[in-house]
Amino acid sequence: MGFRVYAWALMPNHFHLLMEIGGHNLHEVMHRLLGGYSQSYNRRNSRKGHVFMSRFKSILVCKEE
Repeated sequence: MGFRVYAWALMPNHFHLLMEIGGHNLHEVMHRLLGGYSQSYNRRNSRKGHVFMSRFKSILVCKEE
């Protein structure tokens, strides 16, 4: 699955991403990204369950050439 992350900011309880997903489904991209991160984080910190509690929110940014 191809997508590009141009910028990110990790906060204590949420994060911000500027990404391009091309023709992919945003839900699938976020599921793969968050699932992998959560598994890695939980393994490193001997935790179980959600790392981020709320569903993601997206805002469309138009690309100007």
